[in-house]
Parts: sequence; structure tokens; C-alpha cells
Amino acid sequence: MKRSKPMKRTGFKRSTPAALSPFSGKAALHGTTFKRKAQKKRAGHDKRMLTACRGERCYLRVPGVCLLTPETVVPCHSNEQQHGKGMGIKARDEFTVPGCFACHAWLDHGSAPREQKFSVWRAGYREWQPVRAVKLSIEVV
Repeated sequence: MKRSKPMKRTGFKRSTPAALSPFSGKAALHGTTFKRKAQKKRAGHDKRMLTACRGERCYLRVPGVCLLTPETVVPCHSNEQQHGKGMGIKARDEFTVPGCFACHAWLDHGSAPREQKFSVWRAGYREWQPVRAVKLSIEVV
């Protein structure tokens, strides 16, 4: 079968126009373009434990590394498997110690032996745990 007349080159046409196109600005205003799921809550996440570290001094105090400045103090999570640490997974927020930026970098990326890092973190945690318990009015186990 041979066509004597070429086909028209027109796009598909709707019989009735769409109320809102997902690509128009109007659909975005109505919030109907794409729905997102609520972010999953991380297991062991406790914001109170992290905020308790704010304004504290460095409890790690690594000799020759520590800055001794409370402005750079951040919560330092444990790197031990017994506290919930795994490949690509942080330990639970219960196992955090306030540490300055330099001590935190030494703990996570330093070249010191793991046992030395673990002992420094454990000493800081033993000292921090009762202080945090008083601050948050929780019972020490």
C-alpha cells in the first residue's frame, strides 16, 4: 500500500485539556506534582544526647592535638562495634562525648592505633556520662 499524501506531523492532542500539568508552575503551587515520603528516623537517634554536648569543654583532650576551645566542640560518636557502630552506620547517640574538632578528627581519621583511640574515647565517656546524666536528669546505668 502506497500513500499518495504524506502523514501530518502533529503531536498527540487531548480531547479535553488537563486541569493542571505536572510541569506547569501552577501544579507546584498546589503541591500535587510529586509526593515525598517522610524521612526515616535513624535507629538510636536521640537529639537530647547531641544537644547536651553543646557548650561543653572537650572531654577527649588528646595530648598534643586538643585545641581546648569550647567553640569547636561537637558530639563524637563511639567507633566501637559494641556501641552499634558498623560499616556506614554511626553508633547510637547515647554513646557520644563532647570533643573539639581536632580531637574528633584524630579519633576518626588519625593514624594512632585503634586501641589507643578506644581508650581515649572510653576515658572521656566515663568522665562525661555522670555530667550528662545530671544535665539531662537521667539515671546512670
